[in-house]
Amino acid sequence: MYIKLGKFTGVLLLALTSMLVACEDDIDPVIEELSTSRAFAPVGLEARVRNQVDIELSWSSDPGVDEYIVEFFQDSLRFSGDPIATVSLEGSGTSGTIIYTETLAGETNYSARVKAVVDGIEESKWATVTAKTNSEQIFTSINNIQAEDTFVALSWVAGSEVTSFLIQPGNLFVQISDAQKAAGQATIEGLSGATAYTVTIYNGTSKRGSVSFSTLKQANVSPLDDLSAVIDAAEEGATLILASGSYVLGAKEITKSITLEGQKSYDMPIIDGQLSCGSAVSSITVRYLDFQGGGNYGQFFDTSAGACDLGTLNIDGCNISGFSNNIIYNNSGGTYGDITITNSYIYDIPGGGGDGFDVRGGAVGSLTVENTTISNGVRTLLRMQVPANVTFSNCTFYKVCVVASGNNRGFFRMSGGGGSLEVSNCLFVETGLDDNGTIRGNWSRAGDISPEVSTDYASNYYFNTIGLFEGEYLDPSEVSATEADPGFEDPENADFTITNQLLIDEQIGDARWWF
Repeated sequence: MYIKLGKFTGVLLLALTSMLVACEDDIDPVIEELSTSRAFAPVGLEARVRNQVDIELSWSSDPGVDEYIVEFFQDSLRFSGDPIATVSLEGSGTSGTIIYTETLAGETNYSARVKAVVDGIEESKWATVTAKTNSEQIFTSINNIQAEDTFVALSWVAGSEVTSFLIQPGNLFVQISDAQKAAGQATIEGLSGATAYTVTIYNGTSKRGSVSFSTLKQANVSPLDDLSAVIDAAEEGATLILASGSYVLGAKEITKSITLEGQKSYDMPIIDGQLSCGSAVSSITVRYLDFQGGGNYGQFFDTSAGACDLGTLNIDGCNISGFSNNIIYNNSGGTYGDITITNSYIYDIPGGGGDGFDVRGGAVGSLTVENTTISNGVRTLLRMQVPANVTFSNCTFYKVCVVASGNNRGFFRMSGGGGSLEVSNCLFVETGLDDNGTIRGNWSRAGDISPEVSTDYASNYYFNTIGLFEGEYLDPSEVSATEADPGFEDPENADFTITNQLLIDEQIGDARWWF
């Protein structure tokens, strides 16, 4: 038996050896260098519109390319006639991304193509892309137009080629003088008060920018008035227009539907005081007001009184600061219908004894916070212990949930046993803290979102946060969050302008900081 097995083994080894030799003969040699007669076309070519009329091209660089040729045509991938712009770019010699930007006319379809040139071989084929520019915008300070009741002062890039304004409504053309053109400034007079206008600036028939604004409503309250008494005397559903200046309101219960509005969004009246509700009120709106608690009030708005039944609370374009604990508060039996906060800046609320949106009892229909910045302070951002539908969209959070307290439960607590939570296109920067080894400021503590609550997270970003993903969520992907530095201009001085173009393209955070 042993002799037979030995012979069989020897035959098998011989056969395997022959097979291996044969296989080695059939293996193609490794290609160390690919030789071609033509350069490869650029890959990954994309076009993005920047600053209304700049088309930014980007593509992957090839270290072997000596030169790239870029051409622009005023059409949509027809490439007919002569290019309106041609440029030659040297190859980078490394891998990465090449970016080139061309400034063109507004509201126009363009085609762009790029080819690679390598010495000694044929040029590559063209890589192509198309893009349409937006309306040109040479007006400056478009987000802070200082309109008065009968006139508006406008400014644009000094020395630009411009000839006239078109004013709507009215279809009125106004010529621009040489002096105005050189200075880039003009005052348009003869307007009507409390009217929405659009002014378009032209060079001949070419539109170069437009701006929309509303002339001022006539103020019916001045800083010399007793604001509390004026509110008491107002009729149901009244609109009070406050002139710029400072007002002492104190702790004020609102007992009727009313709108309190600053006359100038760019010079908001300063209100020392807080608001509350203790009865049935259909609607309260505050707009273009700077509410300052000065550390004298626990919260900006309180509905803790059981008799409060507030249908809608609208907060638009306001500043809210200096309240010791809360933004919105209800610790017992009051009722909010729908709360909407838009285009506002909320800051310096220490939160040692309470949470930001702090609802521990009563009822809430919905809470919507959008295009709003919240910074510096707040214990738990959202404490919703009753069923509600809550939405945060396009919000910027900076140094939020940074209170060293065991009651700091992070951003979102939805423990009321129902409703929904949506967080989308929000930006979280430098949130949370390490409290002597205990991490605070997470997205949500484990168990703090009731199973009955439906959640919807989309396109959120974060940077330099502590503990955001400990507790309920351990992975940023669970809340659709991506890490990226927004490159704030000067956050310590409340300038949260984003310089990271990716976040601007994705429209992340409060919209006021995109430009």
